[in-house]
Parts: sequence; structure tokens; C-alpha cells
Amino acid sequence: MKVLKGISVSSGIAKGKVCLYSNEVDESLPHYQIKDKHIPKELNRLDEARIAARTEMDEMAQLAERQLDKEARDIFNAYLAFLNDKGLYKKISGLIKKRKINAEHAVNDVFEEYIKIFQAKDSHFNEMINDFVDIRNRLIGAFNLTSGKFKCTTGETEPVIVVSERLTPSMVLNIQKENVLAFVTEHGGFTNHATILARSYGVPNIYGIDIADNLDCGMEIIVDGSMGKVIVSPDEKTGNYYDRKIETFEQKKKYCLIKKDHEPKTKEGMRIKLKLNISILEELNAIEDMPYDGIGLLRTEFLFVRRDDAPSEEEQYEMYKNILQTDPEKPVSIRLLDIGLDKMPEYFKLIEEMAHEIELRGAVAVEVFPDIYINQVKALLRAGAGMTNLQVLYPMVSDLHDLETFRNIFKKARKILRQEKVEFYDGNIKEGVMIETPSAVMMVEELLEEVDFINIGSNDLLQYSMAAFRGESMVEDRYHILHPTLVKMMEIITKAGRKAGKEVCLCGEIAFFEEFYPLFLQMGLRSFSVAVTKFNDIKCELMNLNIPKNEDMLKDFYKIHSKEKIREYFIEKI
Repeated sequence: MKVLKGISVSSGIAKGKVCLYSNEVDESLPHYQIKDKHIPKELNRLDEARIAARTEMDEMAQLAERQLDKEARDIFNAYLAFLNDKGLYKKISGLIKKRKINAEHAVNDVFEEYIKIFQAKDSHFNEMINDFVDIRNRLIGAFNLTSGKFKCTTGETEPVIVVSERLTPSMVLNIQKENVLAFVTEHGGFTNHATILARSYGVPNIYGIDIADNLDCGMEIIVDGSMGKVIVSPDEKTGNYYDRKIETFEQKKKYCLIKKDHEPKTKEGMRIKLKLNISILEELNAIEDMPYDGIGLLRTEFLFVRRDDAPSEEEQYEMYKNILQTDPEKPVSIRLLDIGLDKMPEYFKLIEEMAHEIELRGAVAVEVFPDIYINQVKALLRAGAGMTNLQVLYPMVSDLHDLETFRNIFKKARKILRQEKVEFYDGNIKEGVMIETPSAVMMVEELLEEVDFINIGSNDLLQYSMAAFRGESMVEDRYHILHPTLVKMMEIITKAGRKAGKEVCLCGEIAFFEEFYPLFLQMGLRSFSVAVTKFNDIKCELMNLNIPKNEDMLKDFYKIHSKEKIREYFIEKI
């Protein structure tokens, strides 16, 4: 059994066999030189192919509207407009004349040029590569060449998990909806046209998976779209566990669809705050119709990684302003940069001995890189001007001294902004701290006296409590994600929050597991922040939840002493 981690763009669970789909042009794509006298013939072949491709695109646009909706039709109409573009025709025909090459060769080379240009741009433009691939393949296919097909015949006749390097709109529409259990790809995104179409199929969709080295036709896999996981060749226990989850999910789904616009409440009428974790900007495009209670954790690291220099204050200001304006009535908890050695960009210059010996988290990072944090805080304060929903989260706070370190950065940023005579939010911003260390748990009452709310970061809290570093297979085999030690610390935090009359929000990975919620609610937690792709699943679970008042789950749970027994305990609860 192997577990592959990717990025989920559609939730749900599917179990089935892999069927690889190739959406690349035929491997035998002809490349040859032509003589001057044959140029008119190649230009005529190009004209005929464009007409055939336009006809096919027009038919697909009509099919998209019949099977899906107007938005799907508009995608193919946009493709039609591009095929009709005079500039595109001029580029391809010019290449035929100048380099004296066949029409298919010229089409491919022009589109490869477009693809290379957009590969160098930001994520939004990068996602347009899928569109160029699709249009290219349609046009080349019009020369009577193969442009997309299943590599195994089962995909044509029975439900399969479609696995491909990338999705394109034509590919999605060409596959019968009833034969798709899930989509798994190497490349993808939240907002590209293929993803928009694939979402309408209502199946799990995960990208960022290494296909070539891990998946092949006929393999049995489980696609957990809620957790962004692909489980290859699952063992019997894992298979049975997911069979139960699929069965339970199907039973609940009809009821939840009827109540999709309702706020999260249990069957008993208990109102639960359900917020969103935002890790990449594209996720904001998927939340418009969700009845969420705010953004409980905005991770700002996406602004800083995979680049050669730090984002400017202006760039950050524009980003934070746009995010705060997504829904001005709902709180947005923006966490200051929390970047570890495993993902630290090269522009964070460290002296050599420090780079090897210290993990720069929380207040330590602020002291080592004050300029980075001052710029971030200035941008936040400017973005908050005129807004009422800005909240700040301080990462990896262990004691009151750490809290003071973060507050000093805000004092310095405000002083600079006053000197620069720039408009900014100069009122009392709601402050929160991430409880992620045992020290913070022991100091939680003192911290609650100083701040407005707290978030439980269960991932790091478990790691630092158990000396159990995430991602190491030996550790994952030994410790359950909801270890009793973690539960006891969460109980301490929750009781302290209730006593202080302040919100305690669980935003770590354990909040993504529906089966844990009866335990969480009995503990006293009433606020959660989950991934965008998990929101509907968790809301559905809450709306179907009815906890017997005479059941003491915490007491029963603390009697369990092994990972396997914990796992069995929650399987019984599904």
C-alpha cells in the first residue's frame, strides 16, 4: 500500500481501477520539410483543418450546454474565438512559408511557443496552458490524427478512475459522465476551464500526483478528494474503512443537498461555527456560495515561497485588500508568515551555523528577519483601513514574551506608517495566537487574558508533544493523528477558553475527519476551520450528528492505548 499526497479541487471518495488517458497528440505527428511548390497545398490543408476543428468545437459547445450549462458552452465558444483569431492563423501560416514545414509541424510549434510563454507566468496564467493544449490537440486532430484516448479499453465501457497528465475541457466532455469515478492528474488548478467542467461531474478531483512512477492501468486505488490523498493498492483494513465511509456518505448526501444553503447546526439545533482554511489564493474562487462563518486561518506563506525575492509591501497590500473584500461582513484571521527550514526560500539569508541548528518559527523568525515582518505588517495595516473584518494570528506562540515580540513589530510598523503619512488601520485589531506547543498549552490561561481568541494548531502540537515529526513513516506507523495526549491538551485549551469567554477554534488537520466530531463537540469545541474541499463534508456530518447525552466518549477514549484500537474505535462510530 502506498499513499500519494496531492491537492484536492473536488471532495468526495472513490474506489476503483485506474484507467490512464492520454490527451497528447499522436506520437507519430509528422515533421517534414516541404518544397516551395508544396506551400500552397500545406496552407490549404491548414484551412481545411481549421474548418473541421471549428465545426467540432461548435458541436462540443452545444453538447456542453445540453449536458452541463451555459458556462460550459462559453468555454468552447472561447476556444472557437481563438481558432478564428487572425493572429494565430498568421503565425502558423507564416511558419509554413518561412521554415518550409508541414502544417501539423507548424501548428505544434506555434502552440509550444504559447505554452512556454505561459509556463513562465504566475499561477493564473499558468493554468491557461491546459486550454492551449486542448485547442492544439483539437486542431491537430482535425488532420485525422489521434489527439486523445484511453490507454485501456475499460474506460470506454465501465466506471473507472481517470488518470492523466492533465485535464482539458474536451477530454472531460468526451468521457461519459457515468464512467467517471474520479479524476487524478499531475497538473491542474482550481480555476482552469477543465476543473470547472470536472466539478460538475460531482466526483473527487486531485492534482499534483506523480503519475508516471506510481500509477498504471488496472491498479486498484482509493481517491480521497476530501483529504487530497490517493491510496494505491489499499490493504484490506483500509479498503473496508473506506467502504464504510462511502456507504455512510451516500446515505447522508441527499439530506445535505436539500440543506446546502443552511448554516451548520447539529440535529439537536446546536449552532457550530464553521470557517475556512485558505492556503492558496485560488481557493477563494470556490467559496462564493458556501455558508461559511469566516476565514479561520489564512496562511500567508503562498506569497513568499517559489520566488527569488520577498514580495513587496505593495504586492502584499493588494493581495490582503482583495481577500478582506471577498466578504467584508465575515472575519478573516490572517496568520503572519510561519515558514520552517523545510520550505524556506533562498532569499531568507542565514548564517551557516544557524541554518543547520535552529528551526526559525514564530517569534524567533521575527527577531532574525524583522524587515520581512515589518513589511508584512505594514501591508496588513494598510489593507485593513476602512475594514472591520481583519484579525491577526501570531504563529508558534509559546509564552507572553513571544506575544510581546509580535506586538512590538506592530508598534514599529505603525510608527513607520505615521511617518510616511499613509492611511492604515490604527484601531484595536482582534489578536489571536496559534496554540502549537506544550508550553502554550500550559500558559493558555495567561495567553487568553491578553488576546481575543485562540486557534489550536493540532499538526504542530502533536509533533512537538510526541517528538513525532510529520511525514516520517516510522512515526506515522506508531502514533495516531488523534493521540490521547493531544485530546487531553485540547480539552485543557477548550475549558480555558470557555472559562475566559473567548473563542477556541480548531484549525489543524484533525478537523478534516468527520468521524472525530462527536468527540470534539463533547469536549466543548464549537468553532472549526477546515479546508475548502472539506467544508461541505464537515457541514453535512454536523447536520446529521446527534450525540446521546448519556454517552461519555472522552472517558471511553482515554481508556484506549494503541493506534490500532483508536482506529477501530472511530470505525465503529461511522
